[in-house]
Amino acid sequence: MGNPRSRMITVVMAGALLVGAPVLAGCGQIAEKAIEGAAGQAVGGNVDINEDGVTVQDDQGNNVTIGDDVPIPDNWPAEIPVLEGGKLVSVMVAGDGASVNAMWTTPASAEETMAAYGAALESAGFTADSTSNTSGMVNSEYTGNGYTVSMTAVTADGSTTVIMTATKA
Repeated sequence: MGNPRSRMITVVMAGALLVGAPVLAGCGQIAEKAIEGAAGQAVGGNVDINEDGVTVQDDQGNNVTIGDDVPIPDNWPAEIPVLEGGKLVSVMVAGDGASVNAMWTTPASAEETMAAYGAALESAGFTADSTSNTSGMVNSEYTGNGYTVSMTAVTADGSTTVIMTATKA
């Protein structure tokens, strides 16, 4: 997914832009477009800031989106099911689909969420390799369809956060 420096710049720019997005809303579209253009030049790609969040795509097709409830990107690998019933708050997909990192929030418990997503993975042809539950933090790993999918879910303050990483085997 490019060199580590490029990835770091992309992630830092996306985070910085997300923090600045509410301020930009008051500045109008001219300021927003100017910042998008400058940020796009810095990362060697395109930056889109809108009411849903911030999306950064570099010239190799790598895509990072951060927001409150962002859409699944077009380059999400079809082999990997999407977590249903949650809000996607950040997602990074390599342009070639070799890796996916996603974070969802959901009102369901960590155990319920992982059971449902595990069932979706198994229906899609994945096999459970390991699952553990330590003090309410549920970790699972699945393999199938040419990918290894690792997930962690934890519930705190009535909300569950699920972090999923998928890499081509």
